[in-house]
Amino acid sequence: MLKTLKMMFALRKAYKSNSILYVLRQLPLIKKILPTALSQSKVLNVIVTIIFAIWEIGAIFIGKIIYYFGAIGYLRTLSDNLSNEVLFCQSLLLLTAIGLFMNVSFLDYRKDKVYAINIFKLNAKEYTIIDFGYSLVKIIVGTLPIAIFMGLAWGLPLWFLIAIPFCVAFGKFIYASYVLSTYERTGVVTYAGKSLLSWFGAIALGFAAFLMPVFEYGLPKEICMAGLLLLIPVGLICSVKVFTYKNYLKINKSMLSQMDIVMKKARKRQDNQVADSISADAIETSNKKGFEFFNELFVKRHKKLLWKPAINLTIVMLAMAVIANVLFAFLGGREICARIIDQMIPYFSFVVFTLNRGGAYTKALFLNCDHSMLTFSFYKKRNNVLKLFVIRLREIVKVNLLPAFAMGLLLAFLVYLPGDPEALKKSLLVLFVIMAESILFSVHYLVLYYLLQPYNVNTEVRSVPYMIAFGASYILIYILMFQRIPLETFGFSCLGFCAVYTVIASLLIYRFAPQTFKLKN
Repeated sequence: MLKTLKMMFALRKAYKSNSILYVLRQLPLIKKILPTALSQSKVLNVIVTIIFAIWEIGAIFIGKIIYYFGAIGYLRTLSDNLSNEVLFCQSLLLLTAIGLFMNVSFLDYRKDKVYAINIFKLNAKEYTIIDFGYSLVKIIVGTLPIAIFMGLAWGLPLWFLIAIPFCVAFGKFIYASYVLSTYERTGVVTYAGKSLLSWFGAIALGFAAFLMPVFEYGLPKEICMAGLLLLIPVGLICSVKVFTYKNYLKINKSMLSQMDIVMKKARKRQDNQVADSISADAIETSNKKGFEFFNELFVKRHKKLLWKPAINLTIVMLAMAVIANVLFAFLGGREICARIIDQMIPYFSFVVFTLNRGGAYTKALFLNCDHSMLTFSFYKKRNNVLKLFVIRLREIVKVNLLPAFAMGLLLAFLVYLPGDPEALKKSLLVLFVIMAESILFSVHYLVLYYLLQPYNVNTEVRSVPYMIAFGASYILIYILMFQRIPLETFGFSCLGFCAVYTVIASLLIYRFAPQTFKLKN
């Protein structure tokens, strides 16, 4: 058992250290000072080990901080009448229930696990149980201080706060035993958060966690506490199945082969998605000339990829607006709904970012256009680069503005529900903000594509700076979701930032794109 534990940490450290070294090798300034033989540098290995340790420790606490202070803290702002104790226990119960079948690190696929079982032939049962136990220890260590700090401030008893991380950890055994039992019956490994039923359940519980404080409805504190504490004995019973199960080698091999098939299908589907969406209509042409002709032909041939999802999303948004109009006409609650949407506008920045078609557009550009055209020198000249950037920006903005306008209308309608002049002003501002964000994210995707061109000759994303920039954007917008910013302040700031960012982006493209927009090995 101890040998397996040491090997597990050694493999995990080796795999993550190699990933860290790869990232360092891709960073523009750092890669120049790194030694050629990275693995032979003792100083660099020490630095990488420190980074690995910081990463492991940070991962234990950062997620829990976001979970408690972000999610539960945000739900606190939605209610004026519910007590802190009721809201804390209620939110924790519902969110923990979601995590029990959506976030369980049991038989999950990782590269170090492939090496451990298939190459180093470690004992599959020992490795699986130790790996699962390590994930539970991280839950307990990360949750305990944060739950105590937040819970005491909200008036919860200390004994219950100490029990919370153990409730969550033991609750994970419930899903683990379900996975093993299901495999015995069907021969298929069930993954946390993969089934359609689990997603429906998570969405339903998520809506309950959100709407209950909005409508000032709270479950009795004692029932919520009892529900959480019940996870400990139930988890202990289910842990018997986990510790006594014998066919861990078989189920791990099934899991690994199952995931290999899924990943191969995903890669094949991703490679074929753009190609299948191209129109083969030979009569498609254009009366324009130069880059305008070049771009219009591209857009016409890729209308299935670009415009079809945008139109479908627009139809969905308009249908939701009609349904909301009918519901509130009969059920009432206009003022409550308007107040909620007014407070949640920063949240929809994340929705607009997620639904933006910029990623699909830039991949199609590279795969079916720039991959070949970047071999010609005229294509990378400064004036041509800027001219084509402006043309392409115009096209992707048009594609994204259609669903953004529909979403803006939906939210503007919900904000206008009270019907007073102030609500009209806010609704118009919401409409303009959603459209401005759509433009902003369209610019952002295209700027990252031109300045950090992420694809290699095999159309794989291999640019670490691109991944860092995109990840940082995602994190910033995610954090923005939980900010309570007045609508007027957020709206006008967003409009101003969109204008400034677009101008700066154009200058950056003109200055740097001729050097950065190129094929990579």
